[in-house]
Amino acid sequence: MFKKLDKNGFYYGFPVLLMTTEDKESGKSNITPLSSSFVLGKTIVIGIGLRNKGFKNIEMGSDVTFNIPDENLYENVKKIEKFTGDIEVPEIKQKMGYEYCEDKFKIAKFTELRGKTVDSVRIKECPIHIETKVENIVKKDWFAIVTCEIQGIFVDEKILKDDTHIDTQKWKPLIYKFREYTSTGDRLGLNFNFQEI
Repeated sequence: MFKKLDKNGFYYGFPVLLMTTEDKESGKSNITPLSSSFVLGKTIVIGIGLRNKGFKNIEMGSDVTFNIPDENLYENVKKIEKFTGDIEVPEIKQKMGYEYCEDKFKIAKFTELRGKTVDSVRIKECPIHIETKVENIVKKDWFAIVTCEIQGIFVDEKILKDDTHIDTQKWKPLIYKFREYTSTGDRLGLNFNFQEI
């Protein structure tokens, strides 16, 4: 038996992304935790709130780097989840418990690395960095769909199987599903078309 659920949205879970952007006026880098994303070919698409400092930086022309944390960075991510880089915290975010934070890197104990192909920084502690340029922005009610073109992918050698392939047995991304943090379990099996990424 199945029950129909009447919900405003349905968030079934995605890998956590730590999006880094640059404030074009101050030159400061910002970290925005996200998880609504998908990738096809050289395109990565995200969903992001319009009142988010990261989105404001994108609108002002910032490049975007998606830093993908593994399960070991759970505590670091938790430290910054209630902070915003926007000095003027919107009332709706205040009601949700958000506070302004000038330096999320310091709070989370993350290290900035200069971007290689774009102007946004990378987070050293994250095993995967995806540097992108924004291609398109489509605004919806309270969020935007942002399409980016991948410029460069950088992977920690510790999770590589060889020079070009990620060892999927070693890669344990941090997952956010139904408002809880989790990770991947043991391998259940392989797709018929499996090859190391």
